[in-house]
Amino acid sequence: MKSTSLSTKLIMILLLLAVIGYFAVQGYNYLVSPETTTLVYRYRSEQSIAVRGCVVRKEQVVDCGETLIELKHAEGERVGQGDTIAAVYRSAEALSATQELESLRAQKEQLEYAKSASSDAATALRLDTDIREQIVSVRAAYESGAYSSLDTLIPQLKTTVLKREYAYNGSDNLTARLDELSAQISALSSAASGGTTRITAPVSGTYSAVADGYESVLTPETLETMTPSQLTAIAPQSVSTTVGKLIEGSAWYFAANISEEDAAGLKVGSSLTLRMASGVDFDLPVKLTRISGAENGKCLIVLKSTRYLSYVTLLREQNAELILNQYEGLRVPKNALRVNEDGVSGVYCLIGRVAYFKPVAIVYQGSDYCLVEPGKIEAATESQQSLYTLRPNDEVIVSAGELYNGKVVD
Repeated sequence: MKSTSLSTKLIMILLLLAVIGYFAVQGYNYLVSPETTTLVYRYRSEQSIAVRGCVVRKEQVVDCGETLIELKHAEGERVGQGDTIAAVYRSAEALSATQELESLRAQKEQLEYAKSASSDAATALRLDTDIREQIVSVRAAYESGAYSSLDTLIPQLKTTVLKREYAYNGSDNLTARLDELSAQISALSSAASGGTTRITAPVSGTYSAVADGYESVLTPETLETMTPSQLTAIAPQSVSTTVGKLIEGSAWYFAANISEEDAAGLKVGSSLTLRMASGVDFDLPVKLTRISGAENGKCLIVLKSTRYLSYVTLLREQNAELILNQYEGLRVPKNALRVNEDGVSGVYCLIGRVAYFKPVAIVYQGSDYCLVEPGKIEAATESQQSLYTLRPNDEVIVSAGELYNGKVVD
């Protein structure tokens, strides 16, 4: 028993010594071996200014003092001059008759389609494809927050589903049903038309259902002479009952106050990128059209775009990021950059236990890092060219003692 106990103690002591020895070696390597490394990876950096400003458009409000109104266009939809913007109903009965009339007309269209396409397998298969595509469109509109477009997409999906049902079931007794629907439509048409008036578009443009009172005080014309203090003090006017507004043309503007120092680095006519904090989930290309004179250390800038108007019809006061420049390259720590005996900038990379100097061209310098691209390499063979080219996942030496090309690092 004593012999067994002694053996166990000796084994435990040996294991303890092995663990202590392992950590001692690791500590020695950490304190004595000076080199540290990190991996190279591709990275994008941006130079930007945080701004808060207003979206400006050439807008014409369409007034209406009625209460029973049915809007005829979705948000951001193009409308021609003279097109019906809204229907005004004189009574609840007229509204009910019109809604029923639209339902009957939709049913008639579905039945007529089914009658012409009955027993046609190709048509049924085409409708299956249409249904799948429309379901995807509805889901995409919901997830992106484009809820106004659902008013159009969902009825289209319902109609397609009913067409498919009729196409599969055949055309038996469809003629009698169509005659019945035609009679109902004729009877309702006179009742609906007598109690309904139309509001038409005074000009062609992009429709928006919301009028916020800024339409007459924030215009493209006022931006030409507006000062920073005027933008700060601007306030909306009172809004009467409307059916929305029409945005003329395709241009929209963004006006914001920035510091005089930031404005000094900008140039009128330059192409920039605007990233809205909300409302639009992608970057917007804009052009700088005006920089006002300085006022209390602030300058007013005006940005213009002729793209994506339908996405900004509901936006007014917005926080945004004005992106001045974008840089992309291989990210390396600043203190990893070195200059060799020939005056070439580069980094030392560890391949196995050997340090190789890889030349680089600096694209952008951040606070503690640089974005670089592989520099010019004069090599006799393709394998040497590959060896000295910096790539993602290379192990770059950040700090070390004396380094030279081909040095074996212990």
